[in-house]
Amino acid sequence: MRQKKLGLEDFESLKVIGRGAFGEVWLVQKKDTGHVYAMKILHKAHMLEKEQVGHNRAERDILVEADSLWVVKMFYSFQDKLNLYLIMEFLPGGDMMTLLIKKDRLREEETQFYVAETVLALDSIHQLGFIHRDLMTGRTKTTVSTMLGTKGCPASLEAS
Repeated sequence: MRQKKLGLEDFESLKVIGRGAFGEVWLVQKKDTGHVYAMKILHKAHMLEKEQVGHNRAERDILVEADSLWVVKMFYSFQDKLNLYLIMEFLPGGDMMTLLIKKDRLREEETQFYVAETVLALDSIHQLGFIHRDLMTGRTKTTVSTMLGTKGCPASLEAS
């Protein structure tokens, strides 16, 4: 049985939850199931202008290939004339920067916990043959455990 192609009309936009160099991230709800996701909208013109098409393609490929507790899961992707859309797992805990702003400081045990989980996330990406070249607190997602977003990641080990 062939799956129906998804499009923007299959999702209800709830609110903007992030902005970046190539677009924004929306909290969305899939209309037929009610499931909530994070929809990353990447503007094609910005990617072409900054010569980042390859990096964004690699990011998508990593999200598709990664079957890891430590990497954000991607469920769907599609495009239109202006944008690429990545429908990913929504992590309500936000990112590490948000956590640090809220708490100001982490206890030593908390720091050890998040550092250990970040190392596991980096290892899982490394095992796929990629290196994360731009790790920062805004790309480390927090929930009950740490998960890694792949932006800044797509340097192939073979190219290094």
